Amino acid sequence: MMKCLVLVIVGMIAGVCSHSWMSCPPSFDTSPSRGGNTVGPCEREGRKKIVTEVRAGDRLKVGWTSNNHAGGWVRLALVPDGQHKVYEHFEKNVLKIVCYGHDERKGRTSYGDCIHPCNARKGCEYMANKYDGNRYDTTIKIPYNLAEGVYILQYMSAMSAHKTFYYSCARLKIVGGEPSLPCKRTGLAPVAHGCMAGTAVPLTKYEQNTKMGDFCFSPKGLGDQDADMSRVPINPECDPRITCQLSVNSKQCMSEDNKMKDIVDSWDPKQTCKGEIVPPPEPTCSDGIKNNGEQMIDCGGPECEKCFEEPTEPVDTRIYKSLDYTQKQWEDGNINIRAVVTVSKDANDWRYTMFFTKAVDIRTFWGCKIISHNDFKTIWTFGPQHWTKKIKPGQVIQLGFNGKFEADGEYPECVTKNFRAYDPDAY
Repeated sequence: MMKCLVLVIVGMIAGVCSHSWMSCPPSFDTSPSRGGNTVGPCEREGRKKIVTEVRAGDRLKVGWTSNNHAGGWVRLALVPDGQHKVYEHFEKNVLKIVCYGHDERKGRTSYGDCIHPCNARKGCEYMANKYDGNRYDTTIKIPYNLAEGVYILQYMSAMSAHKTFYYSCARLKIVGGEPSLPCKRTGLAPVAHGCMAGTAVPLTKYEQNTKMGDFCFSPKGLGDQDADMSRVPINPECDPRITCQLSVNSKQCMSEDNKMKDIVDSWDPKQTCKGEIVPPPEPTCSDGIKNNGEQMIDCGGPECEKCFEEPTEPVDTRIYKSLDYTQKQWEDGNINIRAVVTVSKDANDWRYTMFFTKAVDIRTFWGCKIISHNDFKTIWTFGPQHWTKKIKPGQVIQLGFNGKFEADGEYPECVTKNFRAYDPDAY
């Protein structure tokens, strides 16, 4: 059984493990109901091979779904097609290491997690400043020295509290390169500034056994890959947030003014960009936005004056002392789940949520009643029976569930277990 982090966010408490994948450019598996892949070096590829066409020197938007998680880094690497089945090939061809991301709005990130989309950057916007790297995306420059052909871009991250790396890959067709350029490099790839650390895997693990690839980012030689970061990427319309169906609070996700409703196809998430895409204005120390590497809004970081108020974690509002989860599954697709919650605080109502890596059809349950599930049947929320609605410290809530999943050789993994007090006025 996986060990999970306790999450406290806007009055919502959860035991959380992590999963995520690259969604811009399209990865090998674009299903919005998929789970993360911890085997690597890439996930299983779908029937249709999706290829993103780029030219040497292009900037490409690269983004990933937050999936309610925050903190950590993302390592991006690029190898020729055919070499992508060997971990070491990616390790020796790293492009850069960037921030995974977190919700920078006050009180929105706690204990390594947030509510998807976690203020991630939407489609038709892109990262144009190296100090604005905490919104679940970046841009890369396509090297000038690669021979024409198909290449595999790899995403690798152990976000939030997860102790294992997740892997995702995208297929790029690169043209216009000049392989004769002298591009020998030594040393490690560059690391982004101002990342919120994950709570389990340190940066040194991302850098272990790696080197920067022999890439040229100038038509004349080595160059700096982010010297022209403000330039508009070729795919600004791509929206890495995918869908509110991935949120532990889909109602809140849809209610915010974030254009999530404008994503028509979650298999190919995009926004319709109106007018010419131009670089965003340069951040300042008086724009009312936490950006440019600031420690808090308009203070701290490399450019602004020191903050007078130090940022703090919100008060721990957990309502349970322990949450013991057990799961049994069989090759025929049957699954049995038990959850035992020991309460630590009074509450007039509660909700219990489970987030699976693949669809689970829960057919029977006891100790609770069903409240909702998302379209993919990956997120299920349950509430109390009338005799367990009001809970007190020391009370033990026992819950059970039986269901079915597709017997394709892969078992569902519960990556979020969430038990929280429920206030109807807050949702």
